[in-house]
Amino acid sequence: MTNETDSFVQEVDESLRQDRALALAKKYGPYLIGLFVIFLLAIGGWQWWQGEQLKRQRAQSEALVAALEMVQAGNVDGAKAELERLSGEGPRAYRAMARMHRAAILQEQGELEAALAEFEQAADVANDPIMRDTARLRAAYIAAETEEFAALQARLQPLIDSESRLSFLARELLAVEAWQAGQTDLARSTLENLTLAFDAPETVRQRAQLALSVIGPAPADSADGAQNAPAPSEGEN
Repeated sequence: MTNETDSFVQEVDESLRQDRALALAKKYGPYLIGLFVIFLLAIGGWQWWQGEQLKRQRAQSEALVAALEMVQAGNVDGAKAELERLSGEGPRAYRAMARMHRAAILQEQGELEAALAEFEQAADVANDPIMRDTARLRAAYIAAETEEFAALQARLQPLIDSESRLSFLARELLAVEAWQAGQTDLARSTLENLTLAFDAPETVRQRAQLALSVIGPAPADSADGAQNAPAPSEGEN
């Protein structure tokens, strides 16, 4: 009798659970279905957006390669026009690359001011630190020919202060230009620091050592010179 009672109670409980689940499904089912549909639409929209981004990047990459091929084929003016177009559309990385390639063409043609402006704009557009610093350094190399030393030094200082590997090239350029500007002490100290920078590229350290051998050591102080000067003879007043 007890078993039959327990079985009956279990059946009643199961029936009540089913009725309760059915009632909840009727009440909240449409909302759950709506949320599920929204979730599927969001996933689909994300995948579509990613696909479109990949298509844009692929198209921009192909257009950039085509512009560089125009340079190889001798159609430099056409390449410049295409690179100018590409510098104004598409992902930021490709816009920066388009500006840098166009700047290189302008530099090759002797249009230094225009090339300098393109490199500066490429640095502003680039979101990759290496690409940004490369554009800044290329601009500095041009500025070394077109600007006064003080302006060049201000331009190079952010690169020198950075942790980029390009900072060593920036220091090297600063030393060379300081030497040419007559600031020998600055050139010497910068080169000496480069020779002691063990994380600097070996070629940079070697060039720094060679430049130091040309500049020569710092002159002795006047006080040292007086101490080392020969004593006057007794007959001299």
